[in-house]
Amino acid sequence: MSPSVFLRKLKHVVLSHPVLSHPMFLDLEMGNFEVEALRTFSIHYYHHVLRTRLYDAAALACCPDEEIQAALASILWDEYGRGDPERTHPAQFRKVLRALDIDVAAAERTPRLPELEEYSRLHFGLCAPVTFWIAMGAVGFAMEWTIPHLYERLVRGYRVAGLSDDDLEFFLEHIPTDQDHAARIISSLSRHLGDAQVQADLTEGALASLDARQRLIDAIARRMAE
Repeated sequence: MSPSVFLRKLKHVVLSHPVLSHPMFLDLEMGNFEVEALRTFSIHYYHHVLRTRLYDAAALACCPDEEIQAALASILWDEYGRGDPERTHPAQFRKVLRALDIDVAAAERTPRLPELEEYSRLHFGLCAPVTFWIAMGAVGFAMEWTIPHLYERLVRGYRVAGLSDDDLEFFLEHIPTDQDHAARIISSLSRHLGDAQVQADLTEGALASLDARQRLIDAIARRMAE
């Protein structure tokens, strides 16, 4: 399969995954929630945010290709606020917590969901030389391609709850930034995308990541309903 055809097919597989049409996202987008449920979502999503950049770092550590290393390093630079501690992605998300009157320290003490631990084990476990291409399917495509679509919906829901664009900097910045990150990943992988085994591994990793994310979102939705 040619690289261009493969990327079109993979993008279809990623963006049609059931997690992207999870009922929880529709409820959040429409404002069909109690504020306490939104707080619950935000606390557990914050735990997810605290770890996402670490998966890129783990993939970088086992990456055999200097061009891909550079792409991952540039993404990490963005994740860490380009040197500004007030603009790291966790710091930006803490603005969401404060806007919802959530104590950040208390949020950090909230036990992590078992499904988040499972999600982390999967992603860290893939980040080894023998499974590097599978890891890139997860961190390069399952994460970067889906976020703009999801965050546009979440922004609408948070606005219903009264949050300002400044409060929502985390989400609003990610929408264009992750489109750029996906483009960097594709460019760095371009020499390898015609390889059938690489294609299979990238697809496997993307689907494994999305399946794990669906289990995580199911768990968060259950907590929101309690």
